[in-house]
Amino acid sequence: MKTLLNTRQLGRDAIVATVDKHVYTENRAFANRLIDRIESHPLMRSPILSKMNSGEVDLQQMRVFHLEFYHAFAQVFTDAVIEALSAAKQLEAPLGAQAKMAARFLLQINLLDELGFHPGEDAEGNYNGQPALAHYVQFFTTIQQLGMTEHEVKSWLPMSSSLACRATFENAYGDYTQLVGLLAVAETVFHDFATPWAKGVDKATDIDVTKGYHSIHVESETGESIEDGHSEDAWILFCQALTEDRYAEMEQRVDLWLKVWNDFCNDLLAGRAGK
Repeated sequence: MKTLLNTRQLGRDAIVATVDKHVYTENRAFANRLIDRIESHPLMRSPILSKMNSGEVDLQQMRVFHLEFYHAFAQVFTDAVIEALSAAKQLEAPLGAQAKMAARFLLQINLLDELGFHPGEDAEGNYNGQPALAHYVQFFTTIQQLGMTEHEVKSWLPMSSSLACRATFENAYGDYTQLVGLLAVAETVFHDFATPWAKGVDKATDIDVTKGYHSIHVESETGESIEDGHSEDAWILFCQALTEDRYAEMEQRVDLWLKVWNDFCNDLLAGRAGK
């Protein structure tokens, strides 16, 4: 793990070095205000969190949660990271070639995590990992453990609020600043949801949450999770790309994303009433 952490820090440092120090400091202060805004939003105190923690969600409800989450977030998230890799070309004109490549370097580390690669190399000098460890594939393994098929998941008619969540990602494609800002907000939010969700799955099913999808994002015994690294990477990418003229717009977008995601949680608790 040490090698990857050093590599990740080198990527972060390279990104910061491509932006005027004063500009980056101002952007970071703005990003920190957005983080405070996220942490104080009702979404972060959604009743769904306490219900997961206390085991009030039964097996059938958990199936529905996974079905809706697939359409809202799971299918689109890795695609959004790949879209960001492409859209990073927008950095070259204002900041230079090094800025674009530093951003792609750090995004690629995040993508490798999503695709099932692990830090380090084996004794034969190969990369560690396999496609079966990709987060998206691990999600479908959980779906099967819940007694459903991939066909059932894809043929499920999702709530309107699930489609609205998906649209928050797809509508950001082509706008690099907005997209990495969205990834930063999503990683920050999911950090607080992953562990309660895993606890809920553990209590409602016989799934071993120490393995598979619900083991990936949860906090370790030290209080750290993969989301900590991913969210900080995304905030650094955001601070590199951001310009002051977009502060007000980005604040409004963050408020909108949080509202849409909170509506999704409320609809889940209401039993798909938002459909």
